[in-house]
Amino acid sequence: MRTMLALFIAVPLLAATPSRLKFDSTVCDFGTTNTPPSLTGAFTFQNAGNTPLMLRRPVTSCGCAVASVKPERLAPGERGELVFTIALTGYQRGIIEKTIYLQADAPGETGVTLRAKANLVPLYDIEPFQLSFGELRVGESTNATVRLWRTDGKPLAITTVTPSQPNISARLEPLPGSNNTALVQIKVTGEGAPRWFYERVGLRPPTATQDVAVVSIYARIVGDVVVSREEIYWAIGNRAMPGSRSFRIKAADPNRALVITNLACTLPDIVMKPGTGPGGIGYEIILELRRLPKETARGAISFDTNMATQPRVTIPITINLLKF
Repeated sequence: MRTMLALFIAVPLLAATPSRLKFDSTVCDFGTTNTPPSLTGAFTFQNAGNTPLMLRRPVTSCGCAVASVKPERLAPGERGELVFTIALTGYQRGIIEKTIYLQADAPGETGVTLRAKANLVPLYDIEPFQLSFGELRVGESTNATVRLWRTDGKPLAITTVTPSQPNISARLEPLPGSNNTALVQIKVTGEGAPRWFYERVGLRPPTATQDVAVVSIYARIVGDVVVSREEIYWAIGNRAMPGSRSFRIKAADPNRALVITNLACTLPDIVMKPGTGPGGIGYEIILELRRLPKETARGAISFDTNMATQPRVTIPITINLLKF
């Protein structure tokens, strides 16, 4: 048996060594804070090695944080500072945590991960901050009460209440025995065409240029005729079978009989097949395409009704041809 000898040449590997950047602390905790436009802080560090260090640009965990170091070249024993700012646009409440990674440009040097965190609490808080009124008939009104308070215990000082639409009214009522809490009385009236309703009530102190608190309002304004879809969007692949779509029509008052006539569509390739709705209530309209469109097409479906408040109803329709 022949013996084969393998010759191994040992090549020294450059092992990673602990960073010579020694930070006084690697965590900056802002604690509980009212939501400001941004948070600014700093980390201090020292070159604990025997040779100068060139510092790379800090890398942050997201685009809302920026950081810089000074000086960029750190002599042995010299101290430096990393300053950072976190923009809080879009953050309302809850715990946020961002990381910053700093590394020296030296062989084998490992980096250091720094953490900045905070528990954000709005200066002005609302309960509930969203109001859902469900279906709201045209001409009907509904009311709701919202509690508003200042979380730092200082006087509320809210003077301006601004609804986003004329069919919304709102007013402040001070809470007896409290100077930092009030009730917001909101009234919404169903007006205009039947539709989904996404509006707001803004609140601000006299010196503010923008709202410091907002109450969101959701409702569906319905007339005597309720249509399951306010708009029909039909996305079709250019190599796919078109299939079918449907929508339903019924009277808002279950004790009234709805009759529709003159059902029509402005898109000639759509065939509509009316039938009875679920449970024998109203109508269900089946839409079928006779052929695929060459490009995206837009039109409208319309029909007449026996309801005096809505003698004619129009539903926009889009056939979007997706090309792959």
